[in-house]
Amino acid sequence: MLVFLVLFGVVTGSMINLDPNNVEQILKDNPLVMINFSAGWCRYSQALKPIYEKAAESLASTAGVKLAYADCVAHNDICSKYRVSKYPTMKFVRSGELMKSEYRGQRSVEAITEHINKLMEDPVKQLHGDEELKMLKNENKSKFVLGYFASTSSYGYEVFKGSAQTMLGQCSFYAMTGDDAKPKIASFGGQERVFLMNDVNGDKAYEGAATNQPQLSTWVKENCVPLVREITFENGEELTEEGLPFVILFHDPEDQDSVKLFTEKVAEQCQDQRSGVNFLHADGFKFAHPLSHLGKTTKDLPVIAIDSFKHMYLFPKYENLKKPNRLRRFVDDLHSGRLHREFHGEVFKDRLDEDKEDDSSSPKDPKAAAGSNAAETKNNREKRDTVTNPPESVFKKLEPNKNRYSLLNKDEL
Repeated sequence: MLVFLVLFGVVTGSMINLDPNNVEQILKDNPLVMINFSAGWCRYSQALKPIYEKAAESLASTAGVKLAYADCVAHNDICSKYRVSKYPTMKFVRSGELMKSEYRGQRSVEAITEHINKLMEDPVKQLHGDEELKMLKNENKSKFVLGYFASTSSYGYEVFKGSAQTMLGQCSFYAMTGDDAKPKIASFGGQERVFLMNDVNGDKAYEGAATNQPQLSTWVKENCVPLVREITFENGEELTEEGLPFVILFHDPEDQDSVKLFTEKVAEQCQDQRSGVNFLHADGFKFAHPLSHLGKTTKDLPVIAIDSFKHMYLFPKYENLKKPNRLRRFVDDLHSGRLHREFHGEVFKDRLDEDKEDDSSSPKDPKAAAGSNAAETKNNREKRDTVTNPPESVFKKLEPNKNRYSLLNKDEL
């Protein structure tokens, strides 16, 4: 009995109760686990629990699926690990990997079971020959992943399908199988292969182990998922839910050059920061309200800013984006607290005058220059005296509805 509890978890009906002793094994052993992160004091959690238990019973005979429950009061360490910021939160772990999108649908047995059944469907779209592939590449300019497999029952295809399910909504997966794939597989020396298509540098082959799903998913994530995503009113809540500060480029929708430059600089300087911030771009006309909080209008586009969900901080000059490591430094200054301290008037002497450029209209006389600098310093101090805090976060307002969740307070960054 003890062995059963450790390996399979404490079971309430068909629902598994997670604890520090069983959570890793449960997530490892089951292809898809839905976790209800709840707190006993939360009325929304209380209302959901009996519905969730019935959904678990309804799905008990569905192969590869388990519904689990995490008590965030008794086992806060589990909930903290998965960045739970509200109760109840329902997330999915597929093949040991946390899926990006959580469940935000109707809280009913029917809706939950329908959503899970859809998640278990094969998301890989089949292509039949090179002509269909050529048409797809011409019609779809976005990156996608393409695999060539002997059949849909091959182990390589199952791994490919598992990665497609894990990356659902983040990258599109296509496959050629059977007779459609035979010529290509023959040209690969009889090996099933996976490629990234429509990459700016041409089609890219996956060189990792075809049977290693986590490795394949990581490769897809690094190569197919956009480094800089677009934020819209439709996906704003989901992005906010990730709990990471936003580094946003506001731009004219007709201006794609600034998006390209911003993406290049993120790739050059901030690849290792993806787990700590979200790099985004936004239509500056649709998101004119956040711009106004920064004292900017659509005439000032493009504009770069950080929204920490407490405050907003303005990147000094868009032109500085072209200077070495300026974007990375801006992000580092957020994490170190320097942005907040600078706003309140703390002077860091390591960067004084670094952005001053020669100007024929500027005074040449040292005394005149000193007087100009003093006047500028006084003006900046008066501005700080008038405004005692950086602009408040605007994107925080995209957080989940308080009529559906009990929201947790987040500490100042």
